Amino acid sequence: MKTAFPMTTQPILQLDPEDETTGRYARHPHGWSRNIEMLHDVTDYMTPEILDASPLYLEIGCGHGEFIERLAKADPAGHYIGVENVPYFAVSAAKRVLNAGLDNVLILNQNANALLSQVFPNQSLDKMYILYPDPWPKRRHRKRRLIREETYQRFQEVLTSGGEIEIWTDTEEWVELSAPFLRRLPGTLQEEEITDRLHTPRTLFERKAKSKQHPIFHLLYQK
Repeated sequence: MKTAFPMTTQPILQLDPEDETTGRYARHPHGWSRNIEMLHDVTDYMTPEILDASPLYLEIGCGHGEFIERLAKADPAGHYIGVENVPYFAVSAAKRVLNAGLDNVLILNQNANALLSQVFPNQSLDKMYILYPDPWPKRRHRKRRLIREETYQRFQEVLTSGGEIEIWTDTEEWVELSAPFLRRLPGTLQEEEITDRLHTPRTLFERKAKSKQHPIFHLLYQK
């Protein structure tokens, strides 16, 4: 059953007070300080009705919202949640889906691992999309990595049977640091380099990767 997400009047965002980027983006001349009135508590909107919506998709690190807007337009019967921990990007994504008139997208400014561990119940997501995650290659930044020893099992638990995680990255370090955890999960993992087959970049980061002639890696995990 289709559930209309509460995006009809203004973006739905959640300030993460623990996010160290908040102070920097609060002073951004075109971002956070102008949109403080857009903030709402995530618990006001992540209701059982929304969490029970089917099919339900999550994009982690939705940036300016280009990709999730495209997905939602192509699939009006689907339900899409974009999570972005940088406030300025989250505001940009929320404005994008509002301007597009979409009622099947919810944008949250929140830590993705916190949402997965504290909000989403087991077997609630049909698919997760992760486009160009930061690899955080330095050892002292290990806890900032999205998929790591402490978190990788939760990614599998929140997926429905047959659910998928689809990842694109232009950083071989990310594949080396994070893919081993996905290989431990029950299910299948496909890994390939798709540089020559990706002709039309879909996001800002993908355009940057293509312009710098970075190799593009694609991973698809299925539970």
